Amino acid sequence: MKAEPKRAKNLRRLEKDKLVGPWLRGYKKGSRRIYRSAFNMFLKWAKTTPKQMIAERKADMKNEDDAERHRYERLVLDCFKKKKAESASSAFSIVKAIRAFFDYHYLPLKFRRQEAQEFSKGVKPVFVDYLPTREDLKAMVEVADVRDRGVLLTEASTGLSGDVCEFTRQQFEQGLTRRAAPHDPVCMAPRGDYLRRVKTNVRMRPFLTRDATQAIQIYFKTRKDDAPWLFVDKSGNKLTPDAINKMVQRLAEKAALPIPEGQRIRMHCFRKFFNEAANNADITREWICILYGHEIEGSEDFYATATEDKLREKFKRAEPQLSISRLSNMALLRKEHEVALDDHEREEFEGMKRYVGKKKFRRWAEFEVSIKRTIKWDPETEYEPALYRRQRILNEMLNEMVVTPSKKFKKQTAPRERKRGA
Repeated sequence: MKAEPKRAKNLRRLEKDKLVGPWLRGYKKGSRRIYRSAFNMFLKWAKTTPKQMIAERKADMKNEDDAERHRYERLVLDCFKKKKAESASSAFSIVKAIRAFFDYHYLPLKFRRQEAQEFSKGVKPVFVDYLPTREDLKAMVEVADVRDRGVLLTEASTGLSGDVCEFTRQQFEQGLTRRAAPHDPVCMAPRGDYLRRVKTNVRMRPFLTRDATQAIQIYFKTRKDDAPWLFVDKSGNKLTPDAINKMVQRLAEKAALPIPEGQRIRMHCFRKFFNEAANNADITREWICILYGHEIEGSEDFYATATEDKLREKFKRAEPQLSISRLSNMALLRKEHEVALDDHEREEFEGMKRYVGKKKFRRWAEFEVSIKRTIKWDPETEYEPALYRRQRILNEMLNEMVVTPSKKFKKQTAPRERKRGA
């Protein structure tokens, strides 16, 4: 059996402390974890204990010397300056944790103006998350490519931020088979079980709207790799949360969303988008928490009640708020992306032809076109499979490479042949 890490032991011991435990229990699990870690960093840096801190603070507040009364304010400020060089977020967490600890014990810290100003020096500006609307989602989808459209609609359907990267093809395909009707929402969790968020380990049962399901199916038609992940990058590797964040910001800029100054859009904004849509559909808080993986305080028994079928019915109520099919011409978008995919494929082949030469490219292209493949697809509603597109464009390029003599050349050669015959 592996020994428990020293840091984990310290944190567990800290929560059992009579002065710290009651204070931390007043926060939710996520905030409690941040405050506990930040408080532990301060104790380690100051080489003190919670009991010693309270005793010293009480003595300082009774002291007539102004410098002594502000001893802990200066200590917190020194710790902030030291930790800010390593991590600004950790430094701010320490300040908030120490202030909250002393406030809980009715021994508040009172920073002077000059001390308070130090907290704002060299710190990145704080942004407020922008709450996207359905119209914003529609505008971003219309400027997205095939993969990004699937990612964006999945983010809006589930509200899972970076956990979308952990979805697999198998989860999606199993969810498709469990639907009672073709237009039912797809559940990404295993039958009778839950998925767990990477960040918090909270149980969840996310669903996909019809829009997201269709976008993913179209995306699969264009993929050439056999990677197990639902979404991948150009190299076939699993998509990362950082890549999704950059994608969201790029599409928002391309769609010219009216984001006010001081606000920003990132993938986490679609978590708020999902929460807002579910609230507008009058879904109660416990059901929303299970759908998008938020902790339910003191209601563990509710997980047994929230079966997949019941959650699917709840999700159907929110689906109109999460869907853009009524706002956007999806058929027109599909045709536009077909043209874009053709141009991209042709560009790659033109580069290959320049690199290997026309003769080698012709032999390889003729071989590729001669291979017969059979993939079922509906030209009216689905994207052309990547293999068929590849063969069609290669065939077009081969036809363009066939040299035919011009009429002018024929007229010049005919008289010369007759003179020679004479």
